[in-house]
Formats: sequence, C-alpha cells, structure tokens
Amino acid sequence: MRRPEHNGGVRVLYVCTANICRSPSAEALLQAAGIAQVQSAGVAAVHGAPCCSLAPLLAGVDHRSQPLTAPLVRSADIVLTAAREHQSAVLALDPDARAKTFTIRQAGRLAQWLLDEGIVEAARMRATAPDGWAQRFEPGDPRQYVMPLPAPPERAAWLVAELDAARGFAPAPPTAPRRRRRDPEPPHPDDVPDPHAVGAQWHEPAAEQITAATAPLIEVLRQVG
Repeated sequence: MRRPEHNGGVRVLYVCTANICRSPSAEALLQAAGIAQVQSAGVAAVHGAPCCSLAPLLAGVDHRSQPLTAPLVRSADIVLTAAREHQSAVLALDPDARAKTFTIRQAGRLAQWLLDEGIVEAARMRATAPDGWAQRFEPGDPRQYVMPLPAPPERAAWLVAELDAARGFAPAPPTAPRRRRRDPEPPHPDDVPDPHAVGAQWHEPAAEQITAATAPLIEVLRQVG
C-alpha cells in the first residue's frame, strides 16, 4: 500500500511490545490521514520483523519492526503507547517525556474532550482577542485557561501542553464492572489489549479501539493545523 505524503506537523511515535501489531496499526491509520509525521517502535522488538498478518489495519502495509530507543522518544512531539505498561519503558529512556506520553486510548479520550469543549476554537479566538479573556466565561470553564494558539512552528508544543492539561479536566475512563473472583481481569479502559498475549480473537476489537481513539486525535490535529 502506498502511503500518502504528510505535510509535516506533529511528530507522533507509537509504542507497543513487539512493534508488529498494535503500534504499527495505529501508525498506519494516522499516516493515512496525511497530517503528521508518524513512526512506531516496540519495547521488546527485534529489527525487521514483519507486521502481523491478522491485524485488520495492516492489510497491504509493508512494515518492519524496530526497537524503542531514546533518540526515537526524544525526537517525537507526542508518544502514544498501546498500554500503560509501555510508558515506564518510555520514561526510562527519557524521564522528561512524561508530559508528552499517553496511551493511545487515553489520547483519544483527551482529544475528544478538547473537541467537546471547543478548546482549539477558543485558543484561536484568544490569539486574536486576548484582552479580558478569562472574564468571558463562567468560573471553572476550562476555556478561560487555554493558551493562545501560536504560530505553526509552536503548535505541536501547544497541543502537547493542552493534552497534558486535559488529564485534570477530562472525565476519567469508565471503570470495569465488578467481577466474580474467578473471572479474568478485564482490560483497563485506557489500554489496547495485546492479541498476541490474550488471544487472536482480540485482533478485531483492538483494531476497533485504535480506530475509535485515533478519530478524535486526527480531528484535533486538523483543527490545530
């Protein structure tokens, strides 16, 4: 499959375990939108392994795995991990990456909150009419805290800062229902389960979760421009 050219912009790094299924699936999906520079890597990946043939989002994609490295983390504007467990590996390589590191589903949830609250639109308005900004909104309205949308070279940093700030505003993910003692532990709502660990039947649900989480991120990236 020939991937479209991107127009520069935000540099996104996806991370999973082996870099053959979840992270390349997310990479391919965001790459197809043509609005970001995208790479992926794995915390336990080997060089050059082919991607998973069962992953729905990787049909026709020619991907070869690569290990996660400190230069990859440092060069990314945003690091999106398949699951929370991968974040410790990212931060071990670059402790300063905390503010820019999210799980794929967490980033989607936070991006959706930015959309729902009109944060990007508010940032554009504040950039053109900054005087008396906070007084325009009711107390507690998150739009009164938004920073003005900067010039394009600084927008990646602006987006990271707003996503990071949204952790304190956006609703928490829904909790899993109570389970019987012998039931398996349900997946965390901010994690994409690994089909190579929990079963091949998870390939389709994992693809659906990645797709659902990537849609609001793509829209935010488009709005930020």
